Amino acid sequence: MHEMRIFLKKADLLTFLNIALGLTAIIFILNNSLDLASRLILVAVVADGFDGYFARRSKTESEFGMNFDSLSDCISFGVAPALLLYSYIFSWWAVFIAVLYVSAGVLRLARYNVTFKDMKEGTFIGMPIPLGALLMVLAISGDLHGVLLAGIALLLSYLMVCSINFTKFATKGFPVQNLAILLLVAVPVSYLVFVSRIAFVGFMGGILIRKKRKPT
Repeated sequence: MHEMRIFLKKADLLTFLNIALGLTAIIFILNNSLDLASRLILVAVVADGFDGYFARRSKTESEFGMNFDSLSDCISFGVAPALLLYSYIFSWWAVFIAVLYVSAGVLRLARYNVTFKDMKEGTFIGMPIPLGALLMVLAISGDLHGVLLAGIALLLSYLMVCSINFTKFATKGFPVQNLAILLLVAVPVSYLVFVSRIAFVGFMGGILIRKKRKPT
């Protein structure tokens, strides 16, 4: 039996942080502290971006690390945003939307784990689940109508499982977009709705622009 310390690398500490943030966000949601939960999910997105960056810099990328990261993503970017969505809408039909969102996220992660070697460098097949969670949290923090939020959740679910190629925001370089996400975490509550709506439009616009500039 292999000892766990053989598999764990320093970059995996950020994956542990991702798990802790996701689980804590879920606990806050259950206690109706939705704003704090939203901010924790955003911090988890940042932690997820940095663990890949540090793994590449330290040349410690591994199949174990990839699978460990995917399992943590299920919690922080699948279950936590879906529960946040349900708690915000709080209607019986929101249960089905939440289940669909988590299922799409898990399918996206499973597909990535078995096909990543065949992908073109700098691209993903389907929207990465951390990006889906980021957009979902921004939409919820933007205080949009429940029906519109459900529509956004369905769109994000589709984008995660579709066969569309998405360009990575950062490949080998420093994940600068994480600094923008950290600024969102620090936004005062009184400005949160306005800033979240602007950020949602900004990130979606960035995705559309990158889609027009497919790598060759």
